[in-house]
Amino acid sequence: MPIINKKEISFIIILLTVTLLSGCIGSSKIGNANKAYLIGEYDRAATQFKKAYRKEKNKYTKGEISYYMGECYRKTNKARKATMHYARAVRYNYEMADAGLYLGDCYLASQKYEEAIEAYEEYLQKEPLDKRAQNGIASCKIAMKDSLETRYTVTKLKKINNTRYSDFSPGYASSDYDQIYYSSMRTEKKKRKKSRITGQGGSNIYMAKIDAKGEWTDPELLDETINTEFDEGSATMSGNGKEMYFTRCRYDNEMARSAEMYMVSRSGGKWGEPTQIKIADSLLVAHPAISADGETLYFVSDMPGGYGGKDIWKAKKGGEGGWGEPVNMGNVINTAGDELFPSVRTDGSLYFSSTSHVGYGGLDIYRAVFNEDKQDWEIFNLGRPINSEADDFGIAFKGMEEAGLFSSSRGSSKGVDNIYEFSLPKLEFGLKGQVYSQKTDDPITDAYMRLIGTDGTNVKLNIRNDGSFGAKLSPQTEYVFMVASKGYFNYKHKLSTVGLGNNKEFEVEVGMMPMEDAIVLKNINFEKDQFDLNNNSQQELDRLAMILGMNKEIVLEIVAHSSGEGTGSEAIVLTQKRAQSVMDYLMKKGIPTERLSAKGVGDSEPITVSKRQARKYKFIDEGTILSPRFIRQIRGKSNKEAAHKLNRRIEFKIMD
Repeated sequence: MPIINKKEISFIIILLTVTLLSGCIGSSKIGNANKAYLIGEYDRAATQFKKAYRKEKNKYTKGEISYYMGECYRKTNKARKATMHYARAVRYNYEMADAGLYLGDCYLASQKYEEAIEAYEEYLQKEPLDKRAQNGIASCKIAMKDSLETRYTVTKLKKINNTRYSDFSPGYASSDYDQIYYSSMRTEKKKRKKSRITGQGGSNIYMAKIDAKGEWTDPELLDETINTEFDEGSATMSGNGKEMYFTRCRYDNEMARSAEMYMVSRSGGKWGEPTQIKIADSLLVAHPAISADGETLYFVSDMPGGYGGKDIWKAKKGGEGGWGEPVNMGNVINTAGDELFPSVRTDGSLYFSSTSHVGYGGLDIYRAVFNEDKQDWEIFNLGRPINSEADDFGIAFKGMEEAGLFSSSRGSSKGVDNIYEFSLPKLEFGLKGQVYSQKTDDPITDAYMRLIGTDGTNVKLNIRNDGSFGAKLSPQTEYVFMVASKGYFNYKHKLSTVGLGNNKEFEVEVGMMPMEDAIVLKNINFEKDQFDLNNNSQQELDRLAMILGMNKEIVLEIVAHSSGEGTGSEAIVLTQKRAQSVMDYLMKKGIPTERLSAKGVGDSEPITVSKRQARKYKFIDEGTILSPRFIRQIRGKSNKEAAHKLNRRIEFKIMD
């Protein structure tokens, strides 16, 4: 049944298709409600259906009326009101199967995810292959986990919005991004009638720009050649800023009319007379989006050859009427639901909104990128906070910046849309750490440190009096930093910001190995009764292997210790296996066998707590020997295990 949804009304896709409501609501006492619904006057129809429902006695007819009341509210973006009426229709066993589907959609938009899943599952028992309901369940699970949270920041554009009426579908007018065109349903004139479709004003195109103070000016209504007694909106500008493409919907109170696309040129700062773009033999062609080179026009239509609902199509410049034959964008982009509001960036990536791809409810905004290897599109949900449980649509970017404008009905129980500004803050990465002696735990202030990056960075880092240091890092860069100090072996460490999608500060403790005594590396610990190396241990040994590679005169004895694991002989066997695991790993990293030896000593040499360890573990003091007797006296199971882990260690003794 080709009936429009609310966004097509609000955003100038007003397709008032004359359809028969199969056996629907034939009573003469609700004939006016029926007629208002058929010509798309949903706000008026909802009021009249409500009166008819109160008088109706037959349960089936009450279910039927409830269904169409739900339709009226859903199509005017009042999901919470629609939910109650769809639920009644389902309860009264009204035969329209999609009542269950729309009930799930409205629960999803109302953030009632458990109820939505239940409604979708019940609907799938009747229509098991309906992808819309399957995606609805997936959407609920994503929304409950917030698994698509992003770093975008979103703020309402207060100077532009009129919160009583919808403002939507913004578009930039020039490469300076200081002027926008957008659609609005505001009723500025006292005599202007409210729409029987939405309860708001009719839609017109407005302009606003940024003044010398950096503030948005008051909105200005465009010329009467563009704005008429009909609805106009969803304007988009050509790359050179000289042409505007928009939609006009002509209608009357008695019959259905079409949604049409127009193009108008500007010369000398004035707009000319719009000309209709005749691109398809369909009642619905709307939401134009022109490519940066002006050669491809994307638009929305329900013409034959689509995948259900409203699809996104494209046409190349040329041919009769100025455009070639329309081509459907395919079933990766288009679904059995509605795909609306296309926009295209200079790199060719396509953005659009959809009711049926996996998302957060209502319309979500998606990015489509063509994969040359697969020769098909890949679809990505833009995630929160750009998308929400409400309708999110009509996005416009500042060129290739990750910043721009979009519209959303979030936070409005009456389905009012507002324009929002978004941006993706630049990624920030940093490095901080401290240089200290592994022998004394004291800071080393006379160390020499240098940071080298693949972006050309080559700087000397200052070491403060407390041994600390810090530096800013660049995105998508690999780094090596090196530390040297007299009496200590050289230190080298790698880190990378390549592929990181969130801010991060790398914290590094640079424990310098003195050229004497035993060396204890942190993070080389073992679980009880185990001798396998975990990831942290391997990373620490990678660093040791690098140091050994830089200091080829070092010969190491690897000494493994245990704590509270078996008898004396059992503990020695276990620690020998641990020492051998470390030795085998270092040999795999290229350290010659003759520079290494392995020995397990069991629990015969408990550790003496260092200053650094005492600061970390508040229940033990510096200088404490973690003997079995001492550990037995420690209170708390977790504290006891922490002490055992300190004892289960690997020491590296530098041999003469």
